[in-house]
Amino acid sequence: MSSSKMSVETTERELSFTRTFDAPRELVFRAYSSCEHLKHWWGPRTWPMQECTMDFREGGVWHYCLRGPNQGDASWGKAVFQQIVEPERLVYQDFFCDEQGNVNAGLPTVLSTLEFTAVGGKTTLKGRAEYASPSDLKTVLEMGMVDGMSETLDRLEEHLADVRTRA
Repeated sequence: MSSSKMSVETTERELSFTRTFDAPRELVFRAYSSCEHLKHWWGPRTWPMQECTMDFREGGVWHYCLRGPNQGDASWGKAVFQQIVEPERLVYQDFFCDEQGNVNAGLPTVLSTLEFTAVGGKTTLKGRAEYASPSDLKTVLEMGMVDGMSETLDRLEEHLADVRTRA
């Protein structure tokens, strides 16, 4: 699978993607590290992030909500940072949850690893999402995860260009 700008591969329990951004590694990493950046790009266009709190440190929690186009549409998420190696790597456990941050045990949990590599003034982002079972991966794929992730990364690219223009 791939979009025009993102390559995607799946194995039995993993989804991996690669995408290159025309921005320095430090900026791409920073875009993942604060609600001030994330509010501009996290989530598909029709499901943008509207609530966000973050304690960006190992063991810290990022709690957020994507709001959909219809009244009452809400998808809450919670990530717990396991490893932060600035500006090279982020590892976090990601959960579906409710507004209070209580994990929804009926939906898949994912261990996400992001690697940021500087390549001639640009940044290659490699991501790996590891699920507990093949059925968990199948669930999120059927939810439209690849298209949503591709659109989210398109929004990140736009945000990075905007930040660089204002700098």
